[in-house]
Amino acid sequence: MRLSLQRIILAAGCTVAAPAAFADVQLPPMKPGFWQSSMVMHMNMSGQPADTDNTPTVTYSCQSAQTMADAMKHMSGGMPGCDVDIAGSGGTYKIAINCANMGGQPGKLTGSGTMVFEGMDAMHLQESSSMVAPGMTMKMDMVGDSKWAGQCPSGVAPGDFGTMANGAFQKEGNYADLGKVTAPASGN
Repeated sequence: MRLSLQRIILAAGCTVAAPAAFADVQLPPMKPGFWQSSMVMHMNMSGQPADTDNTPTVTYSCQSAQTMADAMKHMSGGMPGCDVDIAGSGGTYKIAINCANMGGQPGKLTGSGTMVFEGMDAMHLQESSSMVAPGMTMKMDMVGDSKWAGQCPSGVAPGDFGTMANGAFQKEGNYADLGKVTAPASGN
């Protein structure tokens, strides 16, 4: 589960760098194409051994102007029970997240971070958050870097994300599918 969550966060980290408006803030435009993202994340949960693994997770994604805009639209309105605030200018933006009863579940999630854009082809993200829910507390710290790696390889569609193995892209999913929920089959 941890690796899957890391990949979703990495994917979101890259698409955060979109040329779309977020509330009242216009983030700097980012170059469409193939992006490499590297992240180190520590998730520490109550009652569990401390997470001290500093091994970065590296993923790749194919981005178009539309996939980046769609990600921003989803982030700005896709988290029921959450208030997200981004403020800044130039290349540095602060993020604050405050969620109560996220998705209708009891608990609270708070977080803050900084995004630093380096031109149109690189972004640095640093974030810290904590969650308190019945029977569980969790703290997460993340540092990530995304950089433009060139044009998307042949056969890789906008929104595809995954890893590289022996110089070939290994698709793990598409951003458009992350928000889809499949209803369980009814037995009636």
